[in-house]
Amino acid sequence: MNHSRTKIISDIDAGSNVLSVRRPFKLYAEQKRRYIRLEISEPIQMSILKDDADGFWPDGSGPHYSGSILNLSAGGVLVITVNPLREGMVGLLKMSLQGIEILDNIIGIVKRVEADAAESLVGIEFISKEYLKDIFSHSEIEILSDEIISFDERIKKTLDKYVFYKRVTNE
Repeated sequence: MNHSRTKIISDIDAGSNVLSVRRPFKLYAEQKRRYIRLEISEPIQMSILKDDADGFWPDGSGPHYSGSILNLSAGGVLVITVNPLREGMVGLLKMSLQGIEILDNIIGIVKRVEADAAESLVGIEFISKEYLKDIFSHSEIEILSDEIISFDERIKKTLDKYVFYKRVTNE
């Protein structure tokens, strides 16, 4: 007896995939992006752990930079700043989501810098524990505190929870 495991499924109208959020956030998704992005205007601080010249400050006491967030996703953040950040710098980020959620000790790497005479657009990617092995030596990783390198799922869960809340409540 030959039983077919193929099921015929018809197309179903899924309706509109419209997301809305309360000001000042603008929520949007692009097909090329892995994560939904939130347009947000909040301050952000970054203290350098490792710079592009291999300077290393395991306690986050390296140079400090500040700027404003332009958009945020579970994968990274776009920042505008007057500070001279450079690609390859690794730092600890501290930011707020409208004062509702404070995200601290989030580790990120500067992936892109577009500068003009007055300011720079800086793309910072949040990085995982696994990726740290590509940036830091084994001895450097051992010096970093567990609090610093345990951010990976926390940031994604926080942003996913926040985006889910905004989708469900349509605020």
